[in-house]
Order: sequence, then C-alpha cells, then structure tokens
Amino acid sequence: MNFFTSLNLMISSLAITVAALVFSPAPLHAAPDFGSSFVADADDSVQIYLMTVGIGDQIYARFGHTMIRVVDPKKGQDAVYNWGMFDFADPAFAWKFFKGVLLYRVGVQGYERTIEHYKDYEMRPLWQERLNLTPAQKKILLDRISWNMRPENVRYPYQYFTNNCATKPRDYLDEAVGGAIKAKYGGEPSGKSWRWYVREYLNDNPVVGLGLEVLMNGDVDRKISRWDEMFFPPKLREGLLNLPALDDNGRPDAGGRMLLGDTVQLVKLPDAASGDRNSFVLAQMLFGIPVFFFFAAMVGVGGIRRTLARSHPEQWTGRVAWATLDASHRFLVHLAQGCLGLGLCGWALLSGSLGAIQVASWMLSSHTDLHHNANLWLFWPTDFLFFIVGWKSIWNALHGSIKHRPILSNSVRFYSGLHVMALVTMIALRKLNFIGQDVDRVLYNMGILGGFIYAASWFGMMDFVFKRGNPLEPAQVDDASQ
Repeated sequence: MNFFTSLNLMISSLAITVAALVFSPAPLHAAPDFGSSFVADADDSVQIYLMTVGIGDQIYARFGHTMIRVVDPKKGQDAVYNWGMFDFADPAFAWKFFKGVLLYRVGVQGYERTIEHYKDYEMRPLWQERLNLTPAQKKILLDRISWNMRPENVRYPYQYFTNNCATKPRDYLDEAVGGAIKAKYGGEPSGKSWRWYVREYLNDNPVVGLGLEVLMNGDVDRKISRWDEMFFPPKLREGLLNLPALDDNGRPDAGGRMLLGDTVQLVKLPDAASGDRNSFVLAQMLFGIPVFFFFAAMVGVGGIRRTLARSHPEQWTGRVAWATLDASHRFLVHLAQGCLGLGLCGWALLSGSLGAIQVASWMLSSHTDLHHNANLWLFWPTDFLFFIVGWKSIWNALHGSIKHRPILSNSVRFYSGLHVMALVTMIALRKLNFIGQDVDRVLYNMGILGGFIYAASWFGMMDFVFKRGNPLEPAQVDDASQ
C-alpha cells in the first residue's frame, strides 16, 4: 500500500466518522415550483407544516431530520422540502467532507412518497404540526423557499452543528416571524454542549463514538443556547411547540393559538434507543487482553528462570525435569512474544491513525472543531512505528524464534518512555486547567490503556533467553537487563 493510498483511506475514515453527524437525507424527486412571485391566498388556503423525523438505528439517522411541507389545494400541490440532500456516491465525497467544503442542497418530494420512505424503508417515527402563520408570514417563508430552490441557490455549505437540515428551516421560520424564535431562545442556556449530543446519540457505536470523542476538540465542549440546540431536529420541534403564534406586529395571537398546532404522528413507530455509553470498551478488550496475557506470561518466564537458577535438576528427576521446565519456558516466551506483538500492532494502527488524522485535519481541514486537539499528547502519528516491533514479535512467536534482544529494543524503550512522560504531562495540564478540552474520558480509558501498553513494550524489550549451561550451575542464567 503506497503513501497516497494510505492517506486516502485515512481521510475516508475521518469523513465517515464525522459523517455520523450527518442528518438523514431523503430521496430526491421531481420538484414542483411555487415560483418566486408566489403569494398566499387571502382565504389562507395554503397550509405549511413542520415535519420531524425521529431517531433511527442507523448511524446517519441518529439525530433525526426536519422538513417543511407546503400544501396548496388550489394548485393541487403537496410538496415536502428537505435540506438534507447530498450525493454520497460522489467519489470525492470523503475528501470534500474532510476539507469542510461539502455542499448540500435543498430538494423537494411528494408527500405520499415521504410517508412511504420513512414508514417502509427507514422505519422511523414521523410527526407533523401545522405552522400557524399569518398570510404575510407565509409569504415571507414561501418566498425564501422559492429563492432557495433557484439553481444558483439550491446548494449550501453544510456544517453539522450550525448549518444543517434543521437550522435552515429554523432560520427561515425565524425570518418569517420577525426574529421572535432567536429572541426567545438565543440567550437561554440549554445546559448542554455539542459533545453531550455526540455522546448521547452516537456512543452506541464503539468505533464512531471513540473516533468522535478523540477527534473533536474543545470547541464542542462549550455550553450552547437553546437556539444553538435547535441543530437537533427534536429540539427544534420542542422549541416551536412552546412558542405562541404571532400576528404581523409580533404580538401573541389574540385567540391564544400556539405557533405549532394539530399534532399528528404520521408514522407510528418508536424512537430508537439512545444513551451515553462507554465507547472505549471494545478498544480496551482488543488491546488490553493481549497485554494482560503478556504480563502473565512474563511472570511465568520469571518464575521458571528463578526455578532453574536456584534448584538442582537432579532433585527434580534430573534431565527430564530440566527439559520439562525448558519447554515450559519456551512456550511462555512464545506466548509473551505473540501477545506483545498483537497488542503493539493493534495500538500502532489505532494510535497512529488517530494521531495522523488529528495532524492532517489541523493542517488541511476547515472544520475548526478538529484543530488544536489536546489528544495529540496521547496519540502520535509516529506510533505506526510500533507496528514494526509488534509484527516481528508475532513472527518470532509463530516461528519458534527466541531472540536475545528484540528488534529495536533500545529505541522502543526510549520511545515508550517519551510516551509515558507525555501522558503524565497531559494529566498534570488537565488537572491544572491548562487543558480546557474535555479529555477526561480519553485519559481515564485510552490513557491508562496506553500506559500499560508502553510498560509492556518496555519490559518486552528484555532478553527472553537464558543460558542453560551446566544444569548444576544456576549462575548461568542471564537476566540480561538493560
């Protein structure tokens, strides 16, 4: 695999990981056009509805979706507008998403097809509420949608927290009601951060949850307002349900109507389960178990060395006992080599990839919440070097080779020591509040795991071999400490 292939895979992995924040797209169909000069009828026959899709099981569906339905009975039109359209088949999709220049578009589809899509294909709940707007407010909203549907305006620069399928309808509705939505919720704290939402709805997938926890920096840790929180479609619906309908002067409706009314659940299915889970368990099992068995085998090797050094073989039936202990020693050595190799290879791929992605995104991506990441103290792009030592350890274990000094032993010990120093420094900086980014989960899970792996690589660089010599002379054992 050459460098450019590896870079492409790395960038694709980042895009797929971050794309977990993408809201569910809907299929694009022929677009009925209201025209930029559309004016709501005086009898108020045109009805506009907010449509909210619930939480799904798939990664792309974990945040729900928002659409606007417009019904004009006089023209026989019933259209659903959707700001979540993108072309995932685009061969440059991963690179564009990584760079932060991905363009989404607004699309329109028929009402019946929308119901069919979420009921039979995605199997997600779907709610609808009528927007109680005045004719003038409807005109503002419909003119904005018509403007958005023009070929030169149909695309927009997507951003998963601030410019997505929920924030576009939010902004257009806020414009229609004279800024009342932002005035109400812009200064009201939600008590949550964007990272809270990532953990709550994406940690059920251990790969995506771990990736986002590590790759997103402190920008996603700031507490957001309820206006910001409306990037999440269910929160947009919740906020609008609690607003009164307004007249053209911005006063609450005289009849006491709310902005949203006539709630109907069009697709009666439950939301998928959600909840903040530990997304590090899989990594801890994959890398922690081999390291545990490495230390267990090393303890066994040390015990056999002491037995051979301090006991007289003739008291253990002579050469038979010596041969038995020697065979046990070799088995444990091979087990230790293999376990160390598995742990180092896996950690090299994980830590090296995370470190490389952090550096690449800082240098190349316009996603600012992927820049200046404190987790670079723990994950280094150079950690791929561990793979060389790990693979050689596995090769030795499989081929029955016991080396006096494993490959690059002194260099690996030095590099592991640097990692431990960086880990201790990171913990100290976090405790002293020099690191404001929420890295606690990464430190307590991956940091501790990394510390054990670096300790294993340190001890694994000692000699595995002892010199048997004369079985009556235990002093021939060579501990070969470095």
